[in-house]
Amino acid sequence: MLPTDKLAIPGEYPFNFKGAVGQLEGVLTVPEHANLDYMAILGHPHSLQGGTMNNKVVTTMARAFKELSIPSLRFNFRGVGLSEGVYNDGIGESEDMVILTRYWQQQFPAAKFIFAGFSFGSYVTYRAAAQCQHSLLISIAPSVHHYDYTDYSPAPWIILQGDDDDVSPLPLVLEFAEQVTLAAPVLRFSDTGHFFHGKLIELKSRLIDAIRTQIKSL
Repeated sequence: MLPTDKLAIPGEYPFNFKGAVGQLEGVLTVPEHANLDYMAILGHPHSLQGGTMNNKVVTTMARAFKELSIPSLRFNFRGVGLSEGVYNDGIGESEDMVILTRYWQQQFPAAKFIFAGFSFGSYVTYRAAAQCQHSLLISIAPSVHHYDYTDYSPAPWIILQGDDDDVSPLPLVLEFAEQVTLAAPVLRFSDTGHFFHGKLIELKSRLIDAIRTQIKSL
């Protein structure tokens, strides 16, 4: 279960929780002076293409939230690492993510969630955000041409996108962002591919600025 007894001690704490179809492994990142008014829930890239909760973009997100004193939860989706189950097109994965938020809410009912996902994980967090009250949705290189992001229009919603992304092409992401009910701002990164190689420091910095812009109390 969630290692909430560690919230006064900065660090990374592995844990397991029961998802919809089995046990899933995760990590709780605790910053110094953790602000328990918020919790960040992170989603990783495609489970069948090597994506894990330790992907560099995902851990960069965790570090950004850590600098903002916001704890974060991330977990290996079904069939990844020691997590049980099999890949389920983002549907089951988002169901597990919602279950994880419910576990947190049982102990911290007033917590406000920030959902942040990368690539396939952006679809998982999008679906979870549609089912949970939250303060912000962050999508990094969303796969808008592979998954349906039109059922729900969250606000606020920030998209971060590399100009040279050959997995989630920039023109498709820009077109999508303009068409959603509440147009989502796109923070563009020049000379940047899908995995933000060589751009992780910039990604963390701009994430921190964007989160602070949306959540004035941070």
